[in-house]
Amino acid sequence: MPTLMVMNLSGDRQEAVIVIPVSKGSQFTIQYIHSKDMLPVHEVFVVDDKYNLLLSEERFIMLGAGMGESEGELVYEGQWTVVRNINREASPFYLRVSSIAEQKLVINDRVIKLWEIAPESGRLKFEIRKILRVYLILRGED
Repeated sequence: MPTLMVMNLSGDRQEAVIVIPVSKGSQFTIQYIHSKDMLPVHEVFVVDDKYNLLLSEERFIMLGAGMGESEGELVYEGQWTVVRNINREASPFYLRVSSIAEQKLVINDRVIKLWEIAPESGRLKFEIRKILRVYLILRGED
């Protein structure tokens, strides 16, 4: 069964801290506060037909330091600048946890505060993995 697996790479061993079933077309968002502008940024990821993660869309209020140029279609929605149709492969991707950035994973109507599952400056690895359904049942995720 394909799953979004988030591994905590901090410390001596790798540990799966998030395991959520996904299918082709599943989406999730990483939300955080930009360190310079102190404004929200949302990065939308999608699972493609080959179960790769693609960065699909970026949303931000101000194009701040470190945001750089983006691929895709630039549109404006009220105060938000939105870059759509990026479709850049991001399998796997890594995230350094910061309580200041207040990073959150939003998936299937769940909001998971990433700074609560990994230590400050800890590394998380996001990837799609195929696992046995019994693993999800044992974790209580099914």
